[in-house]
Amino acid sequence: MTKFKTTLIAFASVLTASTAALAQDAAPGATSEPARGKVSEINGTPIPVGSHNEYYYDIKRTNISTNPVGWVLGSYGLSASYAFTDNLAVRGDVNYYAPPGEELTGFEFGAGLPVYFRRAYQGPFLEPGVIVRSFDDNEDGASADSVTTFGPQVLAGWAWMWDSGLNISVAVGAGRNFSNDDEHDEVFANGYLRFGYAF
Repeated sequence: MTKFKTTLIAFASVLTASTAALAQDAAPGATSEPARGKVSEINGTPIPVGSHNEYYYDIKRTNISTNPVGWVLGSYGLSASYAFTDNLAVRGDVNYYAPPGEELTGFEFGAGLPVYFRRAYQGPFLEPGVIVRSFDDNEDGASADSVTTFGPQVLAGWAWMWDSGLNISVAVGAGRNFSNDDEHDEVFANGYLRFGYAF
């Protein structure tokens, strides 16, 4: 009986060693799980890298943004906004237009009240606001015509935010110019693409 037990134990040891060897061969290069702190997670639940902010109630309140594509095309602008609640922000922007090769130059000032359906600087939003524009048509270096317009506008858009505070906003909509000049009293399409940093 003792000989049988010894043989059985030896057989079980050989079987265990063979199974472990087969498992290593089946998964070449397999490594142990990364140490805690090396994996993007919240309370042990894996979260995609850069997406922690989607699960936190706290938000970054201030956002500074601009459109680098516009700087290349001759539209130099800067926008600043502050979220005074989790879903409402106040935004202001200033832009200077001087497209290369064109005689038209001018300034644009805008103010808006973005309403974020999810939370500030993330997801869909609706932005009512006002816009003031002043343009000069320069011919031969002299100011030949100056036009100033103002009016309301409404934009609808989407914003993306990452943990770093970097964000992108895109919006499209329409506005209405009110001017003493009937030629410039019109409805116009408007929109923006902005890359920003929130803190």
